[in-house]
Amino acid sequence: VTGDKPAPVKRQDEIDDSFADRLEDWDSANHQILTWFTNTSVPSVNIHFSHFDLAKEAWDFLTSRYTSADLAYQYQLLITLNQLRQESGQSIDEFHSQISYYWGLLAVSEPKWHSLSELIFEETRRLSITSQQSPFITAGTQRPNNSKSPRCTHCNKFGHTVKTC
Repeated sequence: VTGDKPAPVKRQDEIDDSFADRLEDWDSANHQILTWFTNTSVPSVNIHFSHFDLAKEAWDFLTSRYTSADLAYQYQLLITLNQLRQESGQSIDEFHSQISYYWGLLAVSEPKWHSLSELIFEETRRLSITSQQSPFITAGTQRPNNSKSPRCTHCNKFGHTVKTC
């Protein structure tokens, strides 16, 4: 699932049957994981798995789609870290392990930067579409102005002037 075992590549000294066996074993494990993903998820999720040939691709899709940073959870972890104190009789190794555990939880809960940048990009795109049309779209949908109606110099629309805009 993590991509640690990529598809086998035929070695120069390898016979075809040996390579075919290795490839078949890998392909079987890969499709077993894909089948497990499909069979254990709800229909609205498993419909996406038909687009993937590799279990790693499906796993990456799942992690990018369903991993989220819960700010309340992060805040609670920070509070817990702030309140941790080495107890009397507690070794420095035990205390370090305890702190490391919470730091690990905090690190895992942080959003991925590419997810955040994708969200910002999508929101910017959505706002630009709703607030103003692209000049290319506008140019393609406008009719040539054959009339003598006034044109507003503020909004560039015909039928009124800047005084009445």
